[in-house]
Amino acid sequence: MGSTAAAAERRRRPFLWPFIICLVALLALGGVLAAQLASTNADDDDATTRNSQVVQSITREQQVVLLSLGIQGIVERTQDSHLFGRENLPIPWSERASFIQYEFTAKLGFDGAGVEIEQTGENRFRITVPEFEFIGHDGEQFKVAAEDNGALSWITPPIDPVEMVNEVLSDSAKTEYVEQHQDLLQDQAESFYNGILQGIDPQITAEYVHR
Repeated sequence: MGSTAAAAERRRRPFLWPFIICLVALLALGGVLAAQLASTNADDDDATTRNSQVVQSITREQQVVLLSLGIQGIVERTQDSHLFGRENLPIPWSERASFIQYEFTAKLGFDGAGVEIEQTGENRFRITVPEFEFIGHDGEQFKVAAEDNGALSWITPPIDPVEMVNEVLSDSAKTEYVEQHQDLLQDQAESFYNGILQGIDPQITAEYVHR
């Protein structure tokens, strides 16, 4: 009689093991999905912020800046169209004109690696300075100051402002900046080395050769 009552009592109790197993499985599946989602988000973040760089080479520079020139000016370019492409047959009112205002700081000097120093006597030296060059520039500012277009300018190709800027900083323009300041560059180079030599020994004198 007692065993029969116990069996009936077990049948009335809910069987919890299947429920527990399902709960554990769901929790495990949730953990896997959360980890996968976190990994996906991390990969997405890496894709937008990763920056890979490789230094290919390192070059030692020994450039000596002697002068800094504050350059300002306006460059102008005009162009028009021609009948049958012939220069002597311009089309009236087809001209375009563009004016660009610019300013920058030009740096002039020489490559210190090319300097030759030779002792010619007691406390006497000969210093050979290499050719002066346009070393670099900074503080560039370029802007279109004005445009003047004829009534038929639409048949003429637009003026490229980039080409105008390139003219200001062309190789020929850089060479001209150096040539215009040769005397001042020589004075600055000699003053530069005199200062170094006098700091070593006030009795030292030098003669200079400029290439």
